[in-house]
Amino acid sequence: LMKRFRDPVHGFIHLSPAELKLVETRPFRRLRNIKQLALTYLVYPGAMHTRFEHSLGVMELATRAFDAVDEKFGEDLKRNFASVGLETVQARTLLRATALLHDIGHLPFSHASEDILPTLAGGKRAKHEDVSIAIIQSEEISKILEECFYKGIVKHVSLLLDEHKEVRPELQILKKIMSSQFDADKMDYLARDSLHCGVGYGNFDYLRLLETLRIKEAESGGLELSLERGGVHTLEAMMLARYWMFTQVYFHKTRRIYDLYLKRYLKLWYDKQYENLLDVAKHDDVTMMSQIYEDANLGDNSSERCKLAKRILERKHHRVVYEDGNHADAKDKKIAVRANEELRKAYPDIDFILDINAS
Repeated sequence: LMKRFRDPVHGFIHLSPAELKLVETRPFRRLRNIKQLALTYLVYPGAMHTRFEHSLGVMELATRAFDAVDEKFGEDLKRNFASVGLETVQARTLLRATALLHDIGHLPFSHASEDILPTLAGGKRAKHEDVSIAIIQSEEISKILEECFYKGIVKHVSLLLDEHKEVRPELQILKKIMSSQFDADKMDYLARDSLHCGVGYGNFDYLRLLETLRIKEAESGGLELSLERGGVHTLEAMMLARYWMFTQVYFHKTRRIYDLYLKRYLKLWYDKQYENLLDVAKHDDVTMMSQIYEDANLGDNSSERCKLAKRILERKHHRVVYEDGNHADAKDKKIAVRANEELRKAYPDIDFILDINAS
């Protein structure tokens, strides 16, 4: 029997017994305690939604996208996946599992804490996707995948999530449904974040976009995701929705300052980087907020960590004294850097923060 979850964005979302086993694992349950937008609720009080519901939503939209192209181009999909030894139903299962697990490696407070991840071979800093792959390959998750789905699915899921590796052309269509200009991840977080923040910036007709999906032969082999002409305006609306969500919500000046507090705090809390990516699963927003409460109540005004904890807990943030526009160029950034330097000289006892990456 299929398990039903009632979702505020997509209605009922159905999971198979095997998928439910994944949802009930400890690593996936942890996502219930990781907010999608970190401390954004200090600005938009409704932004209390989690990576748990987002993961279910991405799985739902990825499935709808797959089913939309399968209905119109079923034979093409069948031939494409047969060349890598997969039946269409297995490819659909692979996509759903990948979508469900794609955020399982998120750190507490989502993106704000990725600076404490280790550097990988080649000099690149690990991201939450790398943690997701490590958790998926761990015994608790991999055993369910291999025994309840199909043999070899762990390798396939890992490849679809690994941005450093190219998948076979025949599987590229699945990767595009997960990561492209109009992927299931973006569709869900734009709709979900808009709903919970109480804004309309991220709304667009994603149902129309799904209906106009099509596939075509890719130059490198395999299949490529594309749109019918009737879906172009919806894609443009999605791009505008993403732009407005970034300018009005994700890069809101007060929201940004709390991200910076979290980054500073977490570096002081964890004075060495994670050496084992699986250690990430030991913490979530709840355990970290408990630590922030503890530090804030110490009353140690000489400790930067305690001061940051107090700012977060008591909502005492810096005020903006200089802000450029939404399209800052190199000249604007130079002005911001110079203003920061002059302010520090004029007021050496005051802490100024330059958020150069928000421009």
